[in-house]
Amino acid sequence: MASPLFYLLLLVQVCSITAAKRLDATRSPRFTAILIFGDSLLDTGNNNFIPTVLKANHKPYGQDFPGKIPTGRFSNGKLVSDLLASALGIKDTVPPFLDPNLPREELRTGVCFASAGSGYDDMTTVMSGVIPVSKQPEYLKQYVEKLKGVTGEAEARGIINGSLVVVTSGSNDVTINYFSGGARTLQFPLIGGYHDFLIQRVQAFVKELYNQGCRNMLIAGLPPLGCWAAGFNMGGRCVDYSQSQSYNQKLVAMLSRLQESLPGSKLVYADFYTPLYDMMNNPQKYGKTLVVTVL
Repeated sequence: MASPLFYLLLLVQVCSITAAKRLDATRSPRFTAILIFGDSLLDTGNNNFIPTVLKANHKPYGQDFPGKIPTGRFSNGKLVSDLLASALGIKDTVPPFLDPNLPREELRTGVCFASAGSGYDDMTTVMSGVIPVSKQPEYLKQYVEKLKGVTGEAEARGIINGSLVVVTSGSNDVTINYFSGGARTLQFPLIGGYHDFLIQRVQAFVKELYNQGCRNMLIAGLPPLGCWAAGFNMGGRCVDYSQSQSYNQKLVAMLSRLQESLPGSKLVYADFYTPLYDMMNNPQKYGKTLVVTVL
């Protein structure tokens, strides 16, 4: 029997696919490619190729993935990134860009730049050595150059302009970086101040992708983070679920303003909070009993 976590992640995936289809509703033809940024919810194996202990290239990961092999995905099977690509008819799975054996033809339909353990705040990744979200656009530049070598410059630009960008990050910043009692807690005594800092980082990140030619972006908000989500009581200070809502409201407002200032852009907010919160509080609606253990 699948675990409660499986059903939570499945709901997140359905939520993402629904949001992406809303973004795609006015487009014809479909997206040319899919470009993935963020953390472990989307990382399809980039951490395999960097010096970090945060790797999922070993069992029990991958037991439900095609071929039953661990690929670096922090999952028993496919990730949100793979399911989105498949649902939109782009490709079955999204390969990690850092794979040295990445087939050239995979470049045409998109790759993954996400890194498990990542965050918008560079300080989140200092200890783990994973790739912060702010550095992932540097790999996008490398990708574009390689893509030009396959398709030519004009077609490459068309692929980037017509691609779907998917971004999921922020949870590690809040649960691991801020509430672990690090320097950010001293810098921002109130969580709202740290949220504002993260929103500024998201805005700068989106602008950078836009400047590189990306136009269609799906940006996920925070799920309902609490002690259960972090897996421990952070110094006796559990994260109030309403704090995730506050961050998400700020993110929605920022994306709306930012879209107006970026001609031709389509910035869509992916709401992970609402469906997950409902599932946590009303598991019977989904035919399940949710058991949460707080360490």
